[in-house]
Formats: sequence, C-alpha cells, structure tokens
Amino acid sequence: MRSLRRHATTLILVALAAAAAVALLVLDRGSVSTDEAERRRKNLFEAWRPDEITELTVTMASPGAPQTARLTRGEVNDAGQRPWNVEIDGQRYLADEPTVDQLLGTLEFATAERRVSAEAADAAVLGLASPRLTIALAMGPRRERLLLGGSAPTPPGAVYAEVAGRGVFVITKQLAAALDIPPDRLRSRSFVPYLASELSGLTLDGDGGPRRFSRAPWGGGRGAGFRFAEGSPEGSGVRVSAEVMDRVLSALGRLQAEGFLPEEVAQQAAASGGPRVTLTLLPSDPSAKPGVIELGGACPDRPDHVVAVRREPTRAAACVHESALDPLTEDASRFVDLALVGAPLDEVAEVKLAVGDRGEGGARSLELARAGSEWHLRAPEDRPVPTETGRALVQAILDVRATRLLPTASDPRALGLDLPRASLRVLSTPAESPREGEPQERIETLEIGAEQAGVVHVRRLEDGAIAEIPAAAAGALLPSEVSLRSMQVFDFPPDRISALRVERPGLVQRLRRTGDGAWQLVEPSGEGLAADNALAEELAELLGGLKAERWVAPDPGQGYGLAAPRLVVEAELSPAPGPGDAAARAARVEIGARAGAGSFARAGHGAAVFVAPPAFEAAAGRLLLRRDVFAVAPEDIARVTLTPASGKPVVIEASPGGFTVAGAADLASATSAAAGVRDALADLRAEGAVALGKPEQHHGLTPPRLRIAVDLARPAAAPAEGGAGAARPPGGSFTIAIGAGDAFRGTNVVYARRDGVNAVYAIAQSRVRPLLEAAGVAAAAAPAGPR
Repeated sequence: MRSLRRHATTLILVALAAAAAVALLVLDRGSVSTDEAERRRKNLFEAWRPDEITELTVTMASPGAPQTARLTRGEVNDAGQRPWNVEIDGQRYLADEPTVDQLLGTLEFATAERRVSAEAADAAVLGLASPRLTIALAMGPRRERLLLGGSAPTPPGAVYAEVAGRGVFVITKQLAAALDIPPDRLRSRSFVPYLASELSGLTLDGDGGPRRFSRAPWGGGRGAGFRFAEGSPEGSGVRVSAEVMDRVLSALGRLQAEGFLPEEVAQQAAASGGPRVTLTLLPSDPSAKPGVIELGGACPDRPDHVVAVRREPTRAAACVHESALDPLTEDASRFVDLALVGAPLDEVAEVKLAVGDRGEGGARSLELARAGSEWHLRAPEDRPVPTETGRALVQAILDVRATRLLPTASDPRALGLDLPRASLRVLSTPAESPREGEPQERIETLEIGAEQAGVVHVRRLEDGAIAEIPAAAAGALLPSEVSLRSMQVFDFPPDRISALRVERPGLVQRLRRTGDGAWQLVEPSGEGLAADNALAEELAELLGGLKAERWVAPDPGQGYGLAAPRLVVEAELSPAPGPGDAAARAARVEIGARAGAGSFARAGHGAAVFVAPPAFEAAAGRLLLRRDVFAVAPEDIARVTLTPASGKPVVIEASPGGFTVAGAADLASATSAAAGVRDALADLRAEGAVALGKPEQHHGLTPPRLRIAVDLARPAAAPAEGGAGAARPPGGSFTIAIGAGDAFRGTNVVYARRDGVNAVYAIAQSRVRPLLEAAGVAAAAAPAGPR
C-alpha cells in the first residue's frame, strides 16, 4: 500500500501524458504537416489520404434540378476490398469502381495553372456563385470541397475552380474535362444481377424459342456445367454445348449499360419493337429472387443499341449493345452438345478403353494417364508416351461429333447397346475450382455399340444421350497400340528426293530434279508446260517431314477409302550420306477418304492408317505447273492492246517518256491508266493452274471477257531445257485471254489462258482489275464457289 501511494503521482502523470498524446493525435489528424504541405504545394488539395476517404458527393448543374450522386464506402468484403455504393435520386446502387477510382486519382493529382488574387476572386463574376460542378469529400476529420465555375481567358478552354479554404485557381481544359463526370456515370454499368457462378439455371424465351437450362451434377467451368432442364423437347438432362453456353455467359458478362434510361422512356422504346428475348436467371441461393431481363426495341439516339429492362430483382432500364442479342437468340438445336466427350484437352487426366470379348480378338484394354504435360501408358504395358502422341490420341477422341442424338427411349438392343462392344472412360479435373457440392473430378463413360449399316451408336452415361456417328469416326473412340506410334511418318531432307510422281484419277504428274536442283516436268507433256520449282519444293518438304495428325488403325481393310485412293504421292530418294547406309530409297503415301479437315492415309501398301494433315493433300493435289507464264517485264513491252468482248480496243504504247494510251485526249489520266497496265502485267502471277488442255465452258474463255495482246520490244529466246516459263511465240508477241470469275483455294480469281501454254490458270482478281478497268470492262463476276 505504501508502495502504491509512493508511485501514485508517477502513474497519474503517465496517464495524463498518454491522454494528451491521444488527444493531440486525434486533433492533429485534420491538420497538414509541413512536409505534406511542401510536397503538395502545387496540388489543389493540400492533403490527400486515400485510406481515410469515406464519402464523396458529386453535384452537377442542369437545366432542371441539379443531379447529385452521393458515394459512400462499404465495409471490407471477402476479397479484402471496400466497395463503393452510390445514391442517386434516393436509390442506392453499386458504384462503378473504375470510374470512382479514376475520379479519385484525378482529384489526388489535380494541379492549378495559377492562383487568382483575392481581389479578383468575385464568385459571381467567375461563375462560382452558381457552380456547374461541385465535388465534396470526407477524408477523416477533414472536409474538402471543389467548385468548377466559368471559363478563364487563358489558356484556351481553362476553367475557374475554387477549393474551400484555399482560394480560387485556374485549371486546364483537360483537368476540367476529367472532373466533369455526370453523376449517372458513377453508377455501376453492370446490368446482370448475378454472376454465372451464382446461377442454378437460366431460361431464354423469344427469338430462338423457349430454352430451359439447369446446372448439371458433373460440374465444370462456365458453360460446361449445364444441361437441358426437365421437360425440354431436346431431352431432359441432355448435355448443353459448353461452347455455345460459353457464348451466352460471355454475352451476359458484356451486358453493360451504355446509358441508363427513365423507365417510361424504356417502356415506350421496348413497346415499339417488343422484347426479342426475355432472360430469366435462377440464382443458387434459394432466398434470392430470380433475375428477369427483357431485351429488344430500338434505343433512343443509339442505332446500334437495344433497350434492356430489368424487372427483377430490382428495376432498371438501359441501352445495351445489340451484339449481346446474337448468342441469346440461338435456336435450341444449337445448344445440343454433339461432342461425345465434354472435357477440354488440357483438363483430361486419364483415358481408359476396355474392349469386350465378342469374337473380335479377345478382351483388351488401353489405359493412358497424364502427369503435368507428359503422358504415360499404363496398359497393356507400362511405358512413357511422347507428349505429342498422347495429346493427338486424346484430341482425336475429343474431336468426335455425333451427326445426331437419338431419342432416349430408343431400343438399346436394336442399336447394339445392350451388350456394348467397348467402353471408354475419360477422367478430367476442371481447371476452375468446383462450386460447392460439385465433384472434384469429372468422369465421362461412353458405351460403344457395333457397326450397323455404316454407323455406330454410342451412349453417354453422363446424360444418357444416345449418339449416332459415322463408322469411320468411331475408330478414334477405339484407340489401339498403333495410336501410340510416333507421329513422324517420314523424316528425310527434301533434297534427297530425286523424282516425284503424283497420281490422281485421270492425271499423272512426274517431275525430276536436275543437276542444279531445279525441277523438270516429265509428265504431262504439252505446249509451254513447265514445272513450278516453288510448288514442287513445297511438296518435297511436306513429304520429307510428314507427320500424322493421329494414327487410326493397324490395317485399312476395305475401309477409309484406301482401296481406291484419291491421290498417290511417290518419291525416289537418293542415297543418304554416310558409309553403309541402308536408308529407304523410296517413299509412298496414299490418300483416301476425308477425315475432318484432313484425310485418311497410309505410307505404302498394307501400312497402318493415319490422318494426313490438310496442307499435305493441298500441296499434292495441285497442278505443279509454273505460275509466272503471264508476267512480262515493262522494258520488254512495245505495245499492249486491250480488247473487251464488247467495246473498242484500247492501245497502250511504250515511249521514251513512259507508257501512254494511244490517241487519248486527257494525257494525265491516260498516262496513269497506262502505268497501271504496265505494273499489272509485271505482277500478273497466277495462283495456280486449274486444268490442262482446252478450256471448259465454265471458264468463260470462249469467247473471253478481255483479250490482251502484248507486242514485245524485242524477241525473246526460248527457255533452256527444264527452264522457266514457256517460249514466246515467233514474232515477239503473245496473247492473254481473261475469262469468268470464280474462287480458287480461298481467293477470288478469274480464269486465264495464254497462247502457247496448254493449260487454264486462275489469277487473283486484284491482279487483273487494273487491266479490266483500263479496258472499261465491268468488275469481275462474283465467285461461283471454291474449286
């Protein structure tokens, strides 16, 4: 007790000092330190403490009543953020966080051009008595207020601004524009009340018909986790295409209000066209109301926008971009998932095939698993598998699509599914974290029936759907050990190829490499025909490095279109360098029926079947004829005569001053047109030869639309043996005929023929257009279709 009395005075003094410190701290929070004042002496606000800002009010003058938005900061949420809310006309909304952040950033770094003296700071004269914009904020104990008034004389576009307690300043046009944010823009533009992850289902009515979707028990990210709801004509529980549903969910994410509308204006606009789509969002939270949004009707003063009216859970109306309607108006049939397996490649972890013993060689299995980016074979043996091979096998399974889904009431026995010949199990792990209650892994099992009349029926156990697929496509669902071969079919340098032979029905092409490495055309023979070095070399490179897109079967049997191949490519190979070389001296590829973008193929008689890439067939399927038979150097031209099918000939002559149109009255325009013809002839390279011999009727060359006669300045010698191009006709002139328009390998072309060359070519319309225009011929015809 005596000890306590002895220290009482000290304890009291310490307590008083602590209280004084707290009081000083509280009182000092509103003051500005010397360092802070010096650091911000050029800023409009002498203090800025973003963590202490709790309220922001923006008031904008308008012809009617002023518009005011009052922003308040919420409590810390699960993400550790303090979101802003905004109150406008007595209604509370979520604030548009990026716009609020932009406004606060502008205020933090706002500086003045100059200060206005107290004597000249007449509020009425400077437009500050009735400011066009007022911004007030609460920052801890401090209260700040900024007013924007009338225009200042300099710099151009400058504005007077007053900061309460500090004085009047002049700010730049740019700063004033950045602060001049209409209160309505501080409101969140997000129009959809729920995130995709918060939905248990959704419905679409209107354009596209009624579509009902619900969450599926197998889960999956975004659109992968939906099925048709009970009672849907497409089949209750049938899986929805993840790709199509993703487009719907992305459209909802993009459904941003570009401008809010008074409800009466929205109602009038919507009534004028009627809602095209009514969207109903069903939240997972049973206590939450469904979201109902109607879209349709022209938006006032926004031609590429439509009206969106949200009925529930809160009412709002806005203009949204019309592109949001496209995925929401897809027909119900487009939502049906025709893929046999729904998981994407990067989520697949295991594949297991089990083939039953039904007189087809006994029971067998194949099991493949992934660890990271690597693949490993577990059965029928244990060994690693090249990454490229594993990915190709799995991708081939994922690429199989049904031609149609059968009614679930179909008789399994009649479809060969009462005792399936095989089952395929695919295990995947979703990349996104599963929603509460969803499985950590997705297991998809397919039951595969026997072939019946060229088709195979497959049952997806995940949703019970029965799919019908072509028998050729079913091979990808029954991978064998051949499927795990290296994807490399051939691997030799193209310069080892000494000869090429390409055969297709009705045509054989043979080329031989000359001593200087160029290519000589052996077959077909004909006037003016020569090999195109670039095309032949491209085919040689693709053949030498040929890779399978996937391996299909160890033996083609009578299937895959290989009993009578559409295309055969053979190559003679020179010996590989090095002593004792036993490398192959020939290579052969047969191409059969199409398999998606590629084609079934085999490397020689009786070899295993693989899918060849489309680029290989495209290169082998071309006429390997030289493509520059039409081009002529400007210095070789003496005269060009353009004769259209109907109209007068146009003669263009070379002179020391350049090319010009003979007899033209307007020398300037004639010189320009003549130069265009000169340049077009120099660049007149064909996309490729399309036919040998005489032209057919659809080529439009008998008679041609335009005939181009080229007289040369001097006769040119014929090319050397195996050289480039066709010999020019005696007399130093030749003629080009331009025919009908079409499409060739994705390019708009016209057919063309040159005398002295026994073939019809396709030339890009863009290369011929200057010649047609100079001759006054109408633009090339629209393409008739690909060839």
